[in-house]
Amino acid sequence: MSASAQAALGGEGPAPAGGPLLEVRGVNKGFPGVTALSDVSVDFARGEVHGLVGENGAGKSTLLKILSGIYIPDSGEIIWDGEQVSFRVPPDAVKLGIELIPQELSLAPGLSAAENIMMGSIPSRLGRVRWREMEAQAKRVAATVHLGIDLRRKAATLSAAEQRLVMIARALARRSRLIIMDEPTVSLTATEVEALKAVVLRLRGEGVTVIYVSHRLDEVLELTDRVTVMKDSRIVATEPTAAVTKRVLIEQIIGRSYGEQFPERRALAEAPPVLRVRNLSGGIVQGVSFELRPGEILGLSGLVGSGRSEIVRMVFGADSRSSGEIEIDGRALKVSHPRHAIGAGMGLLPEDRRGQGAIVEMSIAANVSLPTIRRFAMRGTGMVRERAESRAVLERIARLNVATPSVRRPLKFLSGGNQQKALIAKWEMSDIRLFMFDEPTAGVDVGAKQEIYSLISELAERGAGVIVISSEIEEVVGLCHRVLVMREGRNVGVLEGDAISEAAILELCYEA
Repeated sequence: MSASAQAALGGEGPAPAGGPLLEVRGVNKGFPGVTALSDVSVDFARGEVHGLVGENGAGKSTLLKILSGIYIPDSGEIIWDGEQVSFRVPPDAVKLGIELIPQELSLAPGLSAAENIMMGSIPSRLGRVRWREMEAQAKRVAATVHLGIDLRRKAATLSAAEQRLVMIARALARRSRLIIMDEPTVSLTATEVEALKAVVLRLRGEGVTVIYVSHRLDEVLELTDRVTVMKDSRIVATEPTAAVTKRVLIEQIIGRSYGEQFPERRALAEAPPVLRVRNLSGGIVQGVSFELRPGEILGLSGLVGSGRSEIVRMVFGADSRSSGEIEIDGRALKVSHPRHAIGAGMGLLPEDRRGQGAIVEMSIAANVSLPTIRRFAMRGTGMVRERAESRAVLERIARLNVATPSVRRPLKFLSGGNQQKALIAKWEMSDIRLFMFDEPTAGVDVGAKQEIYSLISELAERGAGVIVISSEIEEVVGLCHRVLVMREGRNVGVLEGDAISEAAILELCYEA
């Protein structure tokens, strides 16, 4: 447990208060051709932090949606505070005091941060909103999660991290008795993560039950009292957290022994840079320069808001730059639109996979073939030769081990890890030589993480240049040949080889 988290409670906090607040007994749930939950039984005690872990597709999301009233179970019982209950719609669960904070951001973009925090509990009198009171209450709640922004800002203008903290604040404003946090620390800075941990422990001290769902197992081991592992729609184990280790959890999650997490880093051959960036500026970014060699994995590290994502977005032409030069293979490139970057052999997997990296309602085939769709077009008709497209896509995704019964399924039905691998296949099929990954394993389970690490390493071994941005510093340390550290829009240091460590990166991130 971190020092800041302990300080928030004045110690380790009390043990779970005793009897179950919520019980799930023999719950089953299926969809056409799929068993989502099979005879699931688990209980959540009053005032405990209960970890829920498992690979994507293990059944965690289905269980959470049943507990929050989004899905209705096919059979089984849900016992709330000693009484059997039935949720037909989400408000039924909210009325009892169950709040789900989903992984996907779900704010009203046109409303202010304060209005989003107080949604469902906005103070009013005679049908008129008491704006000052609402803003004062929202400010108090926001302070508990260290959300230091102007709460009058529209939600659409907030960063992903700020939006997530608004959602957590909204659950706190509703005084829920059980709060489900699904991947709550995705895209948060180290400071924001520590603040969230303190909030979770404070909630436990006040008798609130927290179901903490995360692929970041270090957080689960640090914060939770008990942990439940799911695999293949079933409960594998529920144990006191103190009785398990990270390796044990991983092996229970993936169902096999666990080897080395990161692939071996290969030595770089001498070669001219595939990418050269000089004095890049725009928005928060100020005068950043770097080079990327073929076969190299370059990490861009720094706190959220330091300019990491802005750099790759400007290089890719997704954001405009005010100045700077970009060279590919020694040739100056004018990039004012992503199509220019794609034509030059660049591909970007953005942080917001579902919102910016894919069209999730479209099929897997349509997403993978999108940059190369002209290859499959019938001359003069604009029609797509679907059989040829399907064969090409199937060949690509099979090599990347994307699990799906059909390439014609909508992408949204794939797990997070399989979605990410499908998007890598998209750029592979485009003959890309420069890959930029922004948070490549956000919301991805431990098994899929290892596959993505191996894919990144293989791309570099085949001679591609790779840029990796990750809030999980161990990923940057484990994968990258060099690390460029950003702070407040500037490059404050470059680490290479044995000099790359979590401590060295954090020192540069926070150094005054």
